[in-house]
Amino acid sequence: MRKGLGGRLARYKLSLNENKTRLVDFRRPRNGQSRPEAFDFLGFTFYWGRSRRGAPLPKVKTSGKRMRSKLRAVNDWARTNRSRYPLPYIWAVFCAKLRGHIHYYGVSFNSRALQTFRKKAARILFKWLNRRSQRRSFNWKQFTLFIEANPLPRAVVRHRLY
Repeated sequence: MRKGLGGRLARYKLSLNENKTRLVDFRRPRNGQSRPEAFDFLGFTFYWGRSRRGAPLPKVKTSGKRMRSKLRAVNDWARTNRSRYPLPYIWAVFCAKLRGHIHYYGVSFNSRALQTFRKKAARILFKWLNRRSQRRSFNWKQFTLFIEANPLPRAVVRHRLY
């Protein structure tokens, strides 16, 4: 399998990185067997979970490493742009960033991670909007009223895997 993949990539003048490439045993767990290990791929963590009826089912969620790096990027962006642009522009760009994240990571079984990202990103923006001058721009109640008037993108599943 590895040779075949290497051959396909060679046609396009690409090669496999042997340090990063590995085969993962991700077969369905049978009675008495331990769960196969989870693995990260393309920003998702693939793992075995249970369906509502109790049957083993492969599931995905946002990789913790990716989640932390994206929240760090939101923090850096909010810190550098908090007083550079007016609030309507900051809010429009922030919503666009959230929408892009939701469109990529909005897959089956990942709604909890999307909600977490949305809440933490909003808290980060609240923090930096309040540091635009010596006086606070919002308290939390005002900020929630602002969000109701200018809603954030909803964290919904965009791609159904099952």
